[in-house]
Amino acid sequence: MSGTSTSTTPWNNHRIAFVGGLHRSGTTLLARIIGSSPNASGLTGTGAVMDEGQHIQDTYLGGLGNTSEWSFHPQAHLTEEDAQRTPDAGARLWQSWSPYWDLDRTVLVEKSPPNLTKMRYFQEIFPGSRFVVVTRHPVVQALAVRKWATRSRGRFTFGFPRLVEHWVHAHDVFAEDALHIENLLVLRYEHLMRDPAGELGRVARFLGVELDDDAVDAVDAGRSNRYAELWRSGGRAELAGRVRHHVSRLGSRHGTPRADLLRDVTDAALLPRYRNVVGEHLGDRIRAHGYDLDSLDEAAPWAPVVRVPTMAAETR
Repeated sequence: MSGTSTSTTPWNNHRIAFVGGLHRSGTTLLARIIGSSPNASGLTGTGAVMDEGQHIQDTYLGGLGNTSEWSFHPQAHLTEEDAQRTPDAGARLWQSWSPYWDLDRTVLVEKSPPNLTKMRYFQEIFPGSRFVVVTRHPVVQALAVRKWATRSRGRFTFGFPRLVEHWVHAHDVFAEDALHIENLLVLRYEHLMRDPAGELGRVARFLGVELDDDAVDAVDAGRSNRYAELWRSGGRAELAGRVRHHVSRLGSRHGTPRADLLRDVTDAALLPRYRNVVGEHLGDRIRAHGYDLDSLDEAAPWAPVVRVPTMAAETR
């Protein structure tokens, strides 16, 4: 193992828990719930986006690129070999993160989406650490990310097939790395929404933390419903709502409703095409990860998968 002997490391009396998963997959919610435990602490007061540890350290490269491409970067995937090239990585990360943890707590939580492809690296640096990964249906995750698009990009045209392809690639890497991880718990977002008490109970037992009823109440079980309806209706349901919204704002000084209306009509027209592209080029790989394109609120129990060969056709 890299770093200082565990008998002298300052983190030896703590259990570090890394939370990972793609953006809009529920990682922030889960990290906050764990951090609310009386015997756990998340990073707080960092001044960084979502208090993610990747942004307040200079030991490794965090997420590179936007939400539709970061896992494709050559340095996004870190393993034991990368950790061994930086013998003082543990001390440097501890120095960066420890001021923002309550060190009177036993379990110290660090959440960053790119942790999904860096588990082997962290396990080498912090032996005995725990990893909690959240997965969410790739279509729902992509539809959630699309809301971050700017006005100049239609929400579906924010590289929608590319977002789904990125999900598949990142989870391919994660699935192979999972075979090397000693302490790993994988939560399906869909299962968490359906049975928050049961799933959070699994988290509590895995990390050795106490979670009260307020943690269960923090879970909004209906968060994915609108995305599922959008996918089933081919965009028609959302288009009708957006048209009503824009009509109500015609003549208003706020925004450019006519341009927004044109964008939404274009988006709705493109969604069926994107459904065909995703199904043809990525359907088998998505099913290998336990998800189905016709059922966005279901997920098979997680299990390591064998990578499905990448289709030659480009989905960008």
